[in-house]
Amino acid sequence: MLIVTKKLIFSVGEVWFDEEPGEIHDVDALHYMQWTHPIESVQSDEFHTRLIDLTKSHDELYESIGKNDRYKIRRAEQKDDVVYEYWEQPDSDIIKIFSDFYDLFALQKDLSKMNRSRLKRRAEAGVLDISCVKLKDGSPLVWHVYYRSKNRVCLSYSASLKKNDDTSYQSILGRANRYHHWQDMVRFKNSGIGIYDWGGWYVGNTDREKLGINEFKEKFGGEIVKSFNCYRGITIKGKLYLKLLKIFKELPFFFKATLQRRLPGL
Repeated sequence: MLIVTKKLIFSVGEVWFDEEPGEIHDVDALHYMQWTHPIESVQSDEFHTRLIDLTKSHDELYESIGKNDRYKIRRAEQKDDVVYEYWEQPDSDIIKIFSDFYDLFALQKDLSKMNRSRLKRRAEAGVLDISCVKLKDGSPLVWHVYYRSKNRVCLSYSASLKKNDDTSYQSILGRANRYHHWQDMVRFKNSGIGIYDWGGWYVGNTDREKLGINEFKEKFGGEIVKSFNCYRGITIKGKLYLKLLKIFKELPFFFKATLQRRLPGL
């Protein structure tokens, strides 16, 4: 399935998980996301992620989670009294509510704002899945957004707002996020989806925050796999886009963050 999003002046298509794009119209460049093998004669980057086999039994999946994390999941459900909601076909209102929340999260984390056009295009294609865990009063704690195909879901965005001066809230937030992932996994499993994709795995050893995220993911089990993100320029504009993309990837983090804040369509 081909999904086309506008990025500044460029029309960029994306196809996932070895699916062929079919007929290509009005597209400057193509992103082949998480393909098993690199595509010959096009720009390719290695991509690592962690996958969980949802065809295992409910008990096997649950026992794969670390003991302390299973306790936090139970406590979130039984004592924190949190509420799990999901939208397999989110409408524009839900997309806006999530995007507004994400933009606040991005401000905390020095990230770019949400590309709302990308979410809209995925929703129109029927591959967008959104879920949220809230407090009983309706206040959102954590949002998750997935790219959802027939047999695989890929975590695209996870957002929560920290209150570093409130340790009790931070504890609830940590438990809610674990509970959230578990509820998502159970829901996808019950829908017949076979693979839960964490959406990335950091292979370096210097970024402490990313290593911490790896540690969180590892507690749910699964295995690390390597795939490839490949990029093909279709038009002259598309080839220019890929050159600019390559330059952007080589920039220091500070400059990347600054550009993304000023140009959220990147």
